[in-house]
Amino acid sequence: MTKTPVARGEWPPGIPYLRFGAGATLVYLSGLSASPHLPSGGGLLLQRGLLAPFTRHRAVVWVHWSHELAPPVTMAQIAAASAAAIGPHLPGPVDVVGVSTGGSLALQLALDHPHLVRRLVVVSAAARLSDHGRRVQQELAAAVHAGHTRRAGAVMAREVAASAVSSALFGAAGWVMGRSTFAEAGAELLAVIEAEDDFDVSERLGEITAPTLVIGAARDRFYSPALFRDTAAAIPGGRSIVYPRAGHLGTTLHRRYARDVLGFLGAGR
Repeated sequence: MTKTPVARGEWPPGIPYLRFGAGATLVYLSGLSASPHLPSGGGLLLQRGLLAPFTRHRAVVWVHWSHELAPPVTMAQIAAASAAAIGPHLPGPVDVVGVSTGGSLALQLALDHPHLVRRLVVVSAAARLSDHGRRVQQELAAAVHAGHTRRAGAVMAREVAASAVSSALFGAAGWVMGRSTFAEAGAELLAVIEAEDDFDVSERLGEITAPTLVIGAARDRFYSPALFRDTAAAIPGGRSIVYPRAGHLGTTLHRRYARDVLGFLGAGR
């Protein structure tokens, strides 16, 4: 893997970002994280590896939500803060990829700030969480609020798996790593969980003007194949891809993932 320079910083109002690679700008909205800070060390290496297929072709700007969040807050408010940060610093419109919670944010951004979004890829996310997904996030929030870091780690890890066996293994690993993983978890994480639990833009999808691709997995525990397909179908010209036998985590690790995203973003350039 070719290493690319990494720039890091923060845009007002408190939006941390990383910049990888060179070329046309691709904004990457990250998923739920236990830490409000930018990844470093092993976390940065992991993000670099996941983004490598894109940084070979694009300047990828990895954007986190504000570290100044506190509940109650809505996804629309988080999107407004992101738009206030992105707008002045990146020549728009830009391509946007949102993963998991970042996918919810990407949909809200496309709805409320359409001038910023050229093409939209929503990954492991849909117009709303499934009922099971909401229950899991509420369980996670309760563990974080109580300071039960190992419990939080187990809840988070078990639900990204694709099968009962892998869920048990992931859950055990999450329990072991939970104390370090959730050491900095606090108000910011609780605010984002609450915002996503309340998030539902099903009735507004027809307002999205950016060409949109929704990518999901058949065994995603936070959503369902129907939610992925229905979200895309309600967006004018929207497309969906559902990977069989994959879970929430497996979507971005799927062998077709980077090719599908880059192919869609490159269409009509």
